[in-house]
Amino acid sequence: IEIRRDFSALKVVPKEDGESQDANFPPHLHAAIELFCHAGMPENARRCAAAVTNYLGVLREGPDGKNTNGMGQAAVCWECGHVGLPKNAGVKGEDAKCGGCGSDEQTNLIKVTQPDGTVVPWIEYKAPPETKPIP
Repeated sequence: IEIRRDFSALKVVPKEDGESQDANFPPHLHAAIELFCHAGMPENARRCAAAVTNYLGVLREGPDGKNTNGMGQAAVCWECGHVGLPKNAGVKGEDAKCGGCGSDEQTNLIKVTQPDGTVVPWIEYKAPPETKPIP
């Protein structure tokens, strides 16, 4: 698994239940992928790394203008390794619901910040809505 240095720009936001005080809490997705590897969860590490690589590719190349994009604040799921827009994006007061497995048991939001402090939204391609044939 390739873990690039720029993965550390994607910060994991600790929950207010004391996660920030936990010495083992990963501060960014670079450390999260390492944690998945050390915990014997290589599939989660691969899934996380693939999502981050795709996201950074969209940022680098820009949206292609052909696909529909989803934008917002991403979440990481510690159960499956998915990183992306939550299923319940925009709902205040609820834990993020994983866009992969649907769990909200072990998720944290992701904050992408540029060196100048500017926050960058998560951008991912969305599947186009299914169209039903007109009878």
